[in-house]
Amino acid sequence: MKFNQFLKINAVAIAAVMFTGTVMSFKMTEKKTDVQQFYYNSTDTSAGAFSQESNWAVGAGSSCLTTGNKPCTITVPEGQDLIDVIGGLTNPQVLAIHPMERRQ
Repeated sequence: MKFNQFLKINAVAIAAVMFTGTVMSFKMTEKKTDVQQFYYNSTDTSAGAFSQESNWAVGAGSSCLTTGNKPCTITVPEGQDLIDVIGGLTNPQVLAIHPMERRQ
């Protein structure tokens, strides 16, 4: 009887703990991602263009076959995203971290 009374009194607290545990389990798995390869898929070479996420695509791309002083691919380590790697960098800085840059 006392156990049932305990459950009734603390039902909200028990539900909150269960909800928090469920949410935290999703947050732990959410950040784990495999290593990803991004390809520069734009012709834009203006200042700061290489650090714009919209100029990159995941997977195989044909941009590496074009000419110009542009990056080709960027490897993003597990647990990070593209902005973690190139966010806020200048074009020369993005080219410096990548060995497969293209030159005219």
